[in-house]
Amino acid sequence: MSRTIRSRLLAGGAIALSAALLSGCAVGGNEAGAELSDGDVTLSINWWGASARDERTREAIALFEEEHPNITVEGQSTEWGGYWDKLATTVAGGDAPDVMQFDQLYLASYAQRGALADLGELDEFLDTAVYPDAVIDQGRVGDELYGVPIGVGTVGVLVNRTVLDAAGVELPDAESWTWDDLSETALAVTEASDGGVHGISPFGGDMPSLTLWARQLGGDVYDKDGQVVLEQSALESYWEYALDQIESGAAPDASQLAEGSGVALDLSDIVTGRTALTFAPTSMLTAYEAAAPDTEFELLPLPTAEDADPGFQYLKPSMYWTVSSTSDHPAEAALLLDFLTADPRVAAIFGTERGMPANPSSLETIEADFSPADQVVAGLVEAATETAGPAPAITPVGAGDSEEILARYNQDVQFGKKTVAEAAAEFIAELEAGIESAQ
Repeated sequence: MSRTIRSRLLAGGAIALSAALLSGCAVGGNEAGAELSDGDVTLSINWWGASARDERTREAIALFEEEHPNITVEGQSTEWGGYWDKLATTVAGGDAPDVMQFDQLYLASYAQRGALADLGELDEFLDTAVYPDAVIDQGRVGDELYGVPIGVGTVGVLVNRTVLDAAGVELPDAESWTWDDLSETALAVTEASDGGVHGISPFGGDMPSLTLWARQLGGDVYDKDGQVVLEQSALESYWEYALDQIESGAAPDASQLAEGSGVALDLSDIVTGRTALTFAPTSMLTAYEAAAPDTEFELLPLPTAEDADPGFQYLKPSMYWTVSSTSDHPAEAALLLDFLTADPRVAAIFGTERGMPANPSSLETIEADFSPADQVVAGLVEAATETAGPAPAITPVGAGDSEEILARYNQDVQFGKKTVAEAAAEFIAELEAGIESAQ
């Protein structure tokens, strides 16, 4: 959700390429018995992100090299879509970076094909005991740990307070509001502006919000064995809720939603003031504020159904650090990973740019310097932590393009090309087929 649908479509193609290339990739296993070298070592590390992330990461790398003068770190940053294409090619060619930034969508695919090191074998150099089980377990595939979460967050309701105030609409109590409350508030904005502004940009095409919706209903999307357990009725109700908002006028029509699905953040409806509410990951609040510095934003917890499962919340890793299974220097790679996730100077450099730090000690280091936006996000993350249930299973092998598939069926539903029942059945069947074919 932190990227546009266009980026997700690129990612869908990238993971398809990854699956094809990784099918014949070599398995390293160099991590067992790894030791630090007395000689000079060169490590490579790759990540995706904008210029601010690039600058901060390189500053942290420079600190690491100062502490370990025998280790040279060569870093490379790539935009999201190109990152996965390039990574698939280098991994298949046996030339993967030693340390890689990773997304939850693809962790299992690379891990089960032997491309990632078992970090449990590198615990002499990498301390993961400080992480809560519900967080660190989301870096596991099976019983092995392949990724260390960098940041965590959840999904909230982003409010353009400037638009809301102009419409003269008051928000209900967000500590206890329901999905009906949200729709009524959105409709009130549309009516107050005579349709000049719509109340909400609805969900319907992203896996994090679908996961939370399914968990509110007592279900989930996948089980720990990597099988689809999403109930068709849950997916139908997820789309029906969004359709009701479109049909009532609380949300824009399908054409406007389609036009906005691939635009840059600063051109999105919530930023330009064409809608007052939308759904966003907590890690994106600062990005929205930067895109519209003269606009006041708020981020509120998700509404809940009256009979919602009390443990539906969870903290989703924003991204991970991983180590290549073919690294010639797994001990040094793990040492770098530990430095990037635990050193207080790095915590100060990174701040919340990659989400609220997943490492509790890093979070403690920076919280005194939180911006107002950081304080809001920290409050939501803390609330989610207090009410969270068991973490959901990570995306299984063969389901890495689930976002692209969901977005496609969502658009079919919005334009009336398929009924919610047809789209829900076909989405689940396509998801199951992709997982089965990847086994």
